[in-house]
Amino acid sequence: MDYNLMNPNYKYDQLASAIQSRQHEYFHYDLDRANFVQMLTTDLPDDYRTQIERRLVETESRMAEVDSIYNALLSQIDDQAAYDAAVARLSA
Repeated sequence: MDYNLMNPNYKYDQLASAIQSRQHEYFHYDLDRANFVQMLTTDLPDDYRTQIERRLVETESRMAEVDSIYNALLSQIDDQAAYDAAVARLSA
């Protein structure tokens, strides 16, 4: 397809936004993970402990998924200067 009607910055603006979103997503999962790990050091009822252990495993799995997507997004950067400019626009 010929993308002649799209702004030339569009690809890198979208990549920068998606990468930022994955960083935010991973950050929040990591906060949850740290909370679950800390909670498991306390005295919890068995059924609640089981729920927290399950949520920890699920959170770590989601973190791995997000990391995989993040790395795939990074692999699409083939013009570092264009990406850096998009990051600057996003941060402005």
